[in-house]
Amino acid sequence: MRHYMYNLSTTSCPSLHASVIATTSPSYSPSPPRGYGRRGRSPSPRGRYGGHSRDLPTSLLVRNLRHDCRPEDLRRPFEQFGALKDIYLPRDYYTGEPRGFGFVQYADPHDAAEAKHHMDGRVLLGRELTVVFAEENRKKPIDMRSRERTRGRFRDRRRSPPCYSRSPRHSRSPPSRHARSRSHSREYYSPSLKRRHHSRSASPQAGRYRLGLVSWSVSALLRPVFLDLMVLGNLLLFIAGIFSYASGAFVGINIGTDVSNMPSAPEVVAILKANQITHLRLYDADAHMLKALADSGIEVMVGVTNEEVLGIGESPSKAAAWINQNVAAYLPSTNITSIAVGSEVLTSIPNLVPVLVPAMNYLHKALVASNLNFQVKVSTPQAMDIIPRPFPPSTATFNSSWSATVYQILQFLKNTDSYYMLNAYPYFGYTSGNGIFPLDYALFRSLPLVKQIVDPNTLSHYDSMFDALVDATYYSIEALNMSGIPIVVTETGWPWLGGANEPDATADNAETFNSNLIRRVLNDSGPPSQPKVPINTYIYELFNEDKRPGPVSEKNWGLFFTNGSAVYTFSLSTSNQITGNNSDFCVAKPNADPGKLQAGLDWACGQGGASCNAIQEGQPCFLPNTYQNHASYAYNDYYQKKRSVGATCDFDGTAAMTTADPSHGSCKFTGSSTITPNSIGGFTTTVAPGPVTLQGGSGTMNLQVSNTQSLISAFLALTLQAIRFCILLSDSTSAEDHYLTEND
Repeated sequence: MRHYMYNLSTTSCPSLHASVIATTSPSYSPSPPRGYGRRGRSPSPRGRYGGHSRDLPTSLLVRNLRHDCRPEDLRRPFEQFGALKDIYLPRDYYTGEPRGFGFVQYADPHDAAEAKHHMDGRVLLGRELTVVFAEENRKKPIDMRSRERTRGRFRDRRRSPPCYSRSPRHSRSPPSRHARSRSHSREYYSPSLKRRHHSRSASPQAGRYRLGLVSWSVSALLRPVFLDLMVLGNLLLFIAGIFSYASGAFVGINIGTDVSNMPSAPEVVAILKANQITHLRLYDADAHMLKALADSGIEVMVGVTNEEVLGIGESPSKAAAWINQNVAAYLPSTNITSIAVGSEVLTSIPNLVPVLVPAMNYLHKALVASNLNFQVKVSTPQAMDIIPRPFPPSTATFNSSWSATVYQILQFLKNTDSYYMLNAYPYFGYTSGNGIFPLDYALFRSLPLVKQIVDPNTLSHYDSMFDALVDATYYSIEALNMSGIPIVVTETGWPWLGGANEPDATADNAETFNSNLIRRVLNDSGPPSQPKVPINTYIYELFNEDKRPGPVSEKNWGLFFTNGSAVYTFSLSTSNQITGNNSDFCVAKPNADPGKLQAGLDWACGQGGASCNAIQEGQPCFLPNTYQNHASYAYNDYYQKKRSVGATCDFDGTAAMTTADPSHGSCKFTGSSTITPNSIGGFTTTVAPGPVTLQGGSGTMNLQVSNTQSLISAFLALTLQAIRFCILLSDSTSAEDHYLTEND
């Protein structure tokens, strides 16, 4: 699952190059030109249309293109069938927006026929193409404007072409089709020989003119309305962006189930909600958990198990059934936002590699068919093992044995606006490094100047191994000529208990790592190569999986025991913490000297690092306003935080230990079993990683967006999509007039 993610050796993984190359994926990937014929070339369609070559069209209409598609993206797959004369991607004359279709013109009509035969139904940039013959070649802009002014006069209203209808078949994202005929004679746009004789009678002309005039007038009247809607849509998108930005980076958590006495699903959700955990990764699609998470507001990453990948990768119908059963059935009550397909498939189960990308494609198509592809993203978590030399990060590359498959994965992620899922463990990087890197580097601690880690090629400073691992992955992606794919760390953490030969698996190190990890993630910055891209992260894991095989450390990664108590004192910041399962407290002695109490109080709240805001005037623990009460709170807060590193309860003889909980009223002492969220020292606190509200000094930084804000953001995004869809429908007929009508 997570062994030796940060492999410093030069040993590469077993070569599976042959099986990778043989992998069949429905997605278009710009590998060598021969790759476009993976499914085998059918006999050439030349001659099946009859007539002379001059009667055959040379232009193809290519539909269902992404709006960011470029001519170069079309040139490569189409030019393998013959010499190209022109590639044209029309844009709306008024708005400049792409139309979602394009034209490819060949010099030889036979090449055009062969290209249509082979490219119809292929996938390009994540979209399944529809390729038909266009009945005329590319027009100049002046011709298009002229036709816009006069199209009502010359348009034959009896003709109702099938292409830009309001059918879901031509929605912005294509629905999943499990079987598709490669012959589409009904969509052949070259008119018959009879229709090429433009004999007209005079009587119908006036009627066509009047209908065309009405059509033009309505379009002219409605266009400003739609343009205003577009402006409104852009404004809504800007507002949605503000909400999205306000949410900042997040820290989520994984839940493994190899646990004795596993709490029930409602109990697990209660622990998550009590600790304000807002992002959760499940390793499977457990029905009880998905039901219990309904209306919780928690964003859920649901997992396809490695055992399920094979069946889904071989059968689109199984993928559709999986989506219907495990995703669509729970939305929108359960906020499922992503699907993790397998876990470290490339390195753990290489036999599944040939079906991994097809499984991702089939799941995505099933989401498209259910109109869920904008809400739910598909990706696959990979280990650091596939990057054999992660340092220096600037020279990191994926293992060549996996590069072909990784490229297909990256192409899929880019085409579907998804993200790369990375399992990165500095613990294994440190323990397998044989002393190359210091422990402080793995734990996010500051290093002296002479020991700081610097990439010799970029001179970038890396304050932690975590940042270096993430950056090595970004550079590896860039080495495959891909960019713009964000990384989400789907697993990281530190074991708190190990065996005799695992000296670094300690509660102190685990507390330090996870506390510093959360601070680092919540500062909303990225690694040196991507400083503006936050590193959203899931900590491994919620509970200790005591039933897992392997060394002692493998069973002890959890932050909580199954009763909901924390394994160790867990600092979220200098003013927020969760506490371990403590039953003793450090308090001031009743008869202690006031002067010594004042000195002890000053030290605890200053150099000692205790949180003393709760004893300020107006806060829950201010009263009674006595030295003893204030010192007791400060002494105990310091002791509970630092006891794991050797702190004592003495304070120049003014403190003593007690098993009696000193909490009173709304004042809850650190370590109290009665602590509830939002009650410690007047701060909004969390008992586990997640967005928190940090307050200190005179400023407040809110890193958590309320459920209302999230709903508003989602509503604005959906409204924008609806507006754009209306604009697309309003202009679809006009676009066809520009490019597809007959030469009357």
